[in-house]
Amino acid sequence: MSGQVTSEKSDGVCTIVIENEGKRNAISYEIMDQLTETFEALEAEDDHYVVVLTGAGEKAFSAGFDLTQAESRFDRDEEQTNAWPRMIDAIDDYEYPTIAMINGVTYGGAMEVISACDLRVGADDTEFGITPAKLGSVYSGRAIQRVINLVGPAYAKEFLFTGEPMDADRADAIGLLNRTVPREELEAETYGLAETIAGNAPISLTYMKQICNTIVDKGSLSETEHKWITRVRDEAYQSEDHKKAVEAFGEDWDPEFTGE
Repeated sequence: MSGQVTSEKSDGVCTIVIENEGKRNAISYEIMDQLTETFEALEAEDDHYVVVLTGAGEKAFSAGFDLTQAESRFDRDEEQTNAWPRMIDAIDDYEYPTIAMINGVTYGGAMEVISACDLRVGADDTEFGITPAKLGSVYSGRAIQRVINLVGPAYAKEFLFTGEPMDADRADAIGLLNRTVPREELEAETYGLAETIAGNAPISLTYMKQICNTIVDKGSLSETEHKWITRVRDEAYQSEDHKKAVEAFGEDWDPEFTGE
């Protein structure tokens, strides 16, 4: 069995589950393709969904790339070679907020997966590791950059050079996780966060995610990008959602945003 990806939508939140429990939710080529297709299908919809990405069961978010799929990178065809970066791009490029709900061990390539998500909530008994040094392989440049963006170069090097697992408390302390909670509170904490985000204005969430990602990717904003931000801020101020929100604030009621 090479696993599958399932998804379920409810109240502005889409839960996407990596299901390959027999291999600690290792990511096969089939799972890569299904994750890509799932995110691209959501992107194409008119409705907006905050994504909660997680692994099946309670033992693992994911053990990373399924090493049984190919003994050597030279055995892969072009489609397989491109499958992983396509999957990561689909997660990273998704226009709406994404949350990794980390319910178990997260190793190897799965560290890039959670790094491609906007936020990370972890159970306090999970652990994290980047293991290529123990396998005689090399982590990709894009993956290393994502981890550096989250925890800085010193901690990224510790992950890479030791290959040893890091517990959730320390992962929280170095900035890998946004929140760490007891396992029994993981779902409530994650979905509470997702529902809070889903209740906010789509135009605000979409544009502010784009701005954040641009700053992370480039280090700063160009004059052209500042002008673009001015335009989208004007667009937001003129939106029906903004008018509704101002009215709701003055009259003390909760607005329902439509993205218009």
